[in-house]
Amino acid sequence: MLTISRIHQKTWPALLTVCLTLVIWLGSKAYYEDWFSDPFKYPAKAASLGATILMCWCVVLSTRLRPIEAFFGGLDKVYQVHKRIGRWAFFLIVLHPIFLSAHNFPDFLVFLQELGFLEPLGDRYLWGHNVGVATFLMMAGLMSLTLWLKIPYHLWKMTHEWFGGVLILAAAHVLIVNRDVTTYPLLRIWVYGFLTLALASFVYTRFFYRFYGPRFDYTVSEIAKHGDVIQATLRPVQEKMEFKPSQFVYLVVRKEGITPEPHPYSIASGYNPRNRIKLGIKQSGDHTRSLDRLERGDPVLLYGPYGHFSDRFLSGVGDCVFIAGGIGITPFLGMWHVALHSEERLDPREAPEQLRRMHPELIRTWRSPVVSLFYICRTRGDASFDEDIRQEVAISRFHGFKAFEERGHHYECYITSEQGRITAAYVRERVKGGLQDKNIFLCGPSPMVASFVEQLSALGVRARQIIVEDFNLL
Repeated sequence: MLTISRIHQKTWPALLTVCLTLVIWLGSKAYYEDWFSDPFKYPAKAASLGATILMCWCVVLSTRLRPIEAFFGGLDKVYQVHKRIGRWAFFLIVLHPIFLSAHNFPDFLVFLQELGFLEPLGDRYLWGHNVGVATFLMMAGLMSLTLWLKIPYHLWKMTHEWFGGVLILAAAHVLIVNRDVTTYPLLRIWVYGFLTLALASFVYTRFFYRFYGPRFDYTVSEIAKHGDVIQATLRPVQEKMEFKPSQFVYLVVRKEGITPEPHPYSIASGYNPRNRIKLGIKQSGDHTRSLDRLERGDPVLLYGPYGHFSDRFLSGVGDCVFIAGGIGITPFLGMWHVALHSEERLDPREAPEQLRRMHPELIRTWRSPVVSLFYICRTRGDASFDEDIRQEVAISRFHGFKAFEERGHHYECYITSEQGRITAAYVRERVKGGLQDKNIFLCGPSPMVASFVEQLSALGVRARQIIVEDFNLL
């Protein structure tokens, strides 16, 4: 079932291109003085043009290209925009046939008949109409699976790939109908440009990403299970992946009994000299439960890294509050590691450019923000990473750093079954100096995150202070 984040995302580029499309269309009709005699055709055409552009956006946003991720502020934000405009496209396309057939009212039977397949009788427009009906039915079926039914991830991903067929049928419908888009040169260039870009994006994502995307070969070096959470430590086979704390990767395992589709998991570790990557995986679906078969020595593929969750933290501007719910603790572990210690400090003049960019915490001029970390779990048994968090504290002391409390850091494992529901007011009381000048990072179940955003706003915390990791595919 599709869940849409309640956190505002950057949807204005898609909406702007829809508006430009409608301006080009209406401008073309005015220039050629080619107006419809049937007024219902205006909302019908506007709906189809808008839906087409939004569908193209959905496909382009699925490419995981770095410039797109950077523009939207992280791949989690990209997918939230993708889901939102995908839903808009569906509801718009529903309006298209309704308004096309609206002139038949009050004859409801004829209205319904014109919504379905028609005998072509050699008429090109009727052939295009039938292709349009097929496009709508295919999209409606796939969107129904996404919007209202909860299906296993691997089936959801497979059906999602069929949206390429919807795009191809939509392009065929435009070509065969041979009306406004093909008639007006500027509109034709604009819409065909979007369709070509979307088709190229689909081909890249479906057939070439697996070979040319940012991929790295790793091997499982350690595997442990804590309750329903698997902790898998991976080592590089050859080239290591450079990652910033809090980033995530797509994991692909090709082993009998484990579904092979890529799944996103946050990196639950910081920079380390041995180049190890640790993943924390909560067993909540078919794929994650099948990872019980994962063993030491198994080869895996990692695609990435992705994510910009730690950018504000690494900027060193403003102290930070980390609020993590359950498995949402994983992106914070790397930042907690950075806040407490670094294995080495380099002169910025001697450090390679990539190292300065990826790991500012290793540069002598970088100062860690003071961090207050709240790890929220239902029971103590659910706190799978409490030991890792405390171990970072012990290791930092071993490396000669002051006690983390003396440096102003704070850690609390909050158990809701014992302490009740945690609130933003409680967090404010526990953070030295309150929340007004802090960067507040949230990651966890969507209801928890949405509730905290609402509570923080009520306490006067500004929206730009709140940073959310909102990676929820379904």
